[in-house]
Amino acid sequence: MGAHVPPVPRPTVDDRLGGTGRMTEDARRPPDARQAPSIGAPPAAEDLADFPVWHVHAGTTLCRVTTSGLGPWWFSSDGSGRFDLVPPRGTCYLADDEVGALLEVLGPVVVVSRTWAGRLSLWHLGLPQQCSAADTTVRAARGFGVTAEIASMTPYALPQRWAGAFAAAGHQGVRYRARHDPGGSRALALFGAAGERRWPQGRRQPVDSRLLDRLAAEAGIRMAPLPASADLGEIWD
Repeated sequence: MGAHVPPVPRPTVDDRLGGTGRMTEDARRPPDARQAPSIGAPPAAEDLADFPVWHVHAGTTLCRVTTSGLGPWWFSSDGSGRFDLVPPRGTCYLADDEVGALLEVLGPVVVVSRTWAGRLSLWHLGLPQQCSAADTTVRAARGFGVTAEIASMTPYALPQRWAGAFAAAGHQGVRYRARHDPGGSRALALFGAAGERRWPQGRRQPVDSRLLDRLAAEAGIRMAPLPASADLGEIWD
């Protein structure tokens, strides 16, 4: 038999805590801190000048879904969008792909009717000019205080403050991950003058069977007809 090798001592809790028996200053945090948002208010605009940038070339095709009859280049400034700027500026929301655009419109809905879907239009839009957007989807954004919560947290007050800070720093939009797509598709919140812009409208198509089949196959969205009033039974006041 070989020589006896003494076991390597396992680190104690005291070792892990820096030999002090208590949390070191860098590691100390309130016990419930992970149940609160970790993203805070944005820094001053000048501190965001070197924030990571996603350069989008003119002509890049992005997707947007609207109610049929409405144009695609609408820049929201009423606070209903995650990265809305305050007037006189606004934000237009675009997705990288068709399914991502549809999932953002559906939100938490997982069952849709073809009748309802027929009221929607899907646009393929070419950006009329180059855009340099603050890219919140890369790890380098973490050093500026951004976490993935910026694209998912509610209410929208804090993301809108970040949007305002990015705009003040000279960024022309925000690159972010679509909240309702677990696959991590990305989107662009494009900054511009509030209201409708008379830009080229690209290609419009109805949300047809092809798109609904993709929703079902890729995201598990189910199709069901709208119930007739006779199927609802007695309605109580």
